[in-house]
Amino acid sequence: MPDSESLARYYDEDYYGSGEGKFLGPVEVATRFFRYIRARAVRRFIPTGRVLDVGCGRGVMIKFLKRWGYQVDGVELDTIAAVRARKNLNQEIFLSLEDLARLPAKHYQAICFWHSLEHLPEPGKALKTADRLLAPGGLLIIAAPHMESLQSRLSGPSWLHLDLPRHLVHFDMKQLAAFLQAKGYRLIRHQHFSQEYNVIDTLCYLYTVLGFGHLYPFDLIRGTYRHGGCTWKQALKTVLGISCLLPLGGLAFCVANLFSLVKSGSTTTLFLKKSVLHTKLCGRSSSDLGI
Repeated sequence: MPDSESLARYYDEDYYGSGEGKFLGPVEVATRFFRYIRARAVRRFIPTGRVLDVGCGRGVMIKFLKRWGYQVDGVELDTIAAVRARKNLNQEIFLSLEDLARLPAKHYQAICFWHSLEHLPEPGKALKTADRLLAPGGLLIIAAPHMESLQSRLSGPSWLHLDLPRHLVHFDMKQLAAFLQAKGYRLIRHQHFSQEYNVIDTLCYLYTVLGFGHLYPFDLIRGTYRHGGCTWKQALKTVLGISCLLPLGGLAFCVANLFSLVKSGSTTTLFLKKSVLHTKLCGRSSSDLGI
């Protein structure tokens, strides 16, 4: 398992983008829209209070919640994303879960792990921390890749959401939900549809089938290339890749939502409420989570 210093090297400008946005043009606009959707999901179940966003990135979702009157804290690795979060939010953020130890118990009404739990070397310890900080009746949101999904099985080692070495632990999301329910959390919603992640994952698989490489479309929308210099072959590949984007995108949308319809989407989101009477989480390792 890599240490935090080693991990930080994989969250550079190639990952977050060299400008204020992570993606190019319309894709960046769409990304901000999806962060708005995330904020709306929190607002739907928790109308007011304190919220913790673990893995807050540049702080886009936090910004929406702050506009609506929430008190929001963020946790992010000490990388370029943390620098941008401080600038965007005009507030300090926590650089690790250990920094939360000084906060009192039951401090938050909602805690979010939007595609961040799989980035943590000790997800059980992270959930234990969240359990201490979440007030009874509070909302716990966990969105993560579903290792046992049809898309994962179809893509195999080319599965986009393996994302090694940034994704350190992968989950069977059904087992994770069962684990938390056994500890007294109530599953109020299990969302299988994700236009933000499942479609791009399927699109990457389709490009792989055509010989482009499983990261090609993802690199294309980020404006980064891992396929060598700007040669005529690279230019031709880019033209072909762009020309295939619309038809393959439509096919990917249909296939991804078909997988989601049968509850086997590439990523899923758990919405859980912490009951007043529940068993304290004590898991510290991935084996404690049934994974």
